[in-house]
Amino acid sequence: MLPENFVKTLIDALLHVLYAIVKLLLLPFNLWVKAITRLADQKERGFLNLANITSLWPFFSFCKRLLIDFIFDAVSFLAYPLGVLFAFIMMIVGFTELNEFYTVGDVFTEFVVTLISVYVYPIFMALAHDGLELSLLPIRKLIDWFRKPAQQLDIDLKNRQ
Repeated sequence: MLPENFVKTLIDALLHVLYAIVKLLLLPFNLWVKAITRLADQKERGFLNLANITSLWPFFSFCKRLLIDFIFDAVSFLAYPLGVLFAFIMMIVGFTELNEFYTVGDVFTEFVVTLISVYVYPIFMALAHDGLELSLLPIRKLIDWFRKPAQQLDIDLKNRQ
C-alpha cells in the first residue's frame, strides 16, 4: 500500500514543512530588513527632496512619498530598537511594582509578550502600507485616464451598406 520510496517522500515533506515554518518565523525580520533597504535607497535618491520631484503635482507627490512611503518604513525600522527599549523599561517598572498580585512571573510574561509584539510589528506596517497603496490604485488609474488624449472616431456614412 505504501510507495516504495515512502521514507524519502516523508523526509522531503517534513523538510519542506520545517523550511516553511522557519520562513514564516523570519518573515517579520525580513520585512524589517526590507524597510531598512528602502529607507537607505530613499536617502540615496533624495526621495524627500522637493527639488528632485518632477511630476505635475510636486507637493502631492511629496506628501505621498512622506506619508505613505517614508512613514511606514520609518515606523517599521524604529519598531525594533524602540520596542526593545520599551520592553526593558516596562520590565524595570514591573519589578518596582511587585506585590502579591503582580509577581515576577507576570513581569517576565509581560516582557516576553511585548518582545513578541514588537517582533511581529513590521508585518502590520507592511499590511497597512500595502493596503493603502492598493486603495490608491483607482486614483492612479483615474489620473492615467485623464492624461490620455481625447479619442476621435471617423464615421463615414457614405460607404455604409
